[in-house]
Order: sequence, then structure tokens, then C-alpha cells
Amino acid sequence: MSDYTFLRASDAPEYTGGSPNPFYGYGRPMGAEQLAFNVRVLAPGASHVAPGEDPAKGHSHNTIEEIYFVIDVTLDVKLGDDVVTLGKRDAVLIPAHTPRSARNTSDAEAAFALVSIKVADQSTESNAHEDFWPTG
Repeated sequence: MSDYTFLRASDAPEYTGGSPNPFYGYGRPMGAEQLAFNVRVLAPGASHVAPGEDPAKGHSHNTIEEIYFVIDVTLDVKLGDDVVTLGKRDAVLIPAHTPRSARNTSDAEAAFALVSIKVADQSTESNAHEDFWPTG
């Protein structure tokens, strides 16, 4: 048998505790040593923030770059002062230190993958940006 690992979608842990906008982990439960790979599903009108967080919040990372890859529908992504719309199978490479936020402004559920290197403690890598993407 080879040294590969499978993780079925139904077995991927959901890290938001049953939020209507689930965040599924794949890399850590599969034992990835180098990669972080997660999938976020956003309901129409939802933002990529932790449950109960302000939808205007953004974040950046200290040292890691990250790729957002749209799996389904479209996603509006704010990168610094720029806002771009990514369609199905579009991707953006986001450098470290770049403030970012994502929103689903469509009428359908959207899904995107977040890919980066694995870090030991995500809380020391992430920085919050309040009022980054004002609502209204």
C-alpha cells in the first residue's frame, strides 16, 4: 500500500461549530506536514469571518502567502483597497501582510478553497483588520 491518505468530504471536520457558513479542514486531519488546505462555504450575503464576528472584519498573515481558489459560484475578494470578483475555478495568490476579506454577493451558496503552508499556531500568524470592508 502506498503512503497516500484519503479524506472523504463527509469526514472532514467542520471548524465553526455548525455555522451556516461552514469551514472544513482537510490538511491537518489528513496529517499533512507542509500544507494547509481548507474549504469555506458561504451562504448568500455572508462574509469569510468566524461565527459571530463583524462581517466588516478583514485579516492578514505575518509570513505566509495564501491562495483562494473558487470552487463554485463567485466570490468578491477585497485585497488592500482593491475589490475583485472571482468566478468558478478562478484563483488569487495573496502575499503575506496583504489585508484580505471575502464575501458572497451572489444569490447562491459559494465555496472556495484556502491553500497555504501549514503553521504551528494560526493565532500567532493572523492579524485582524477592523472596519476593513464596511457593511451598508
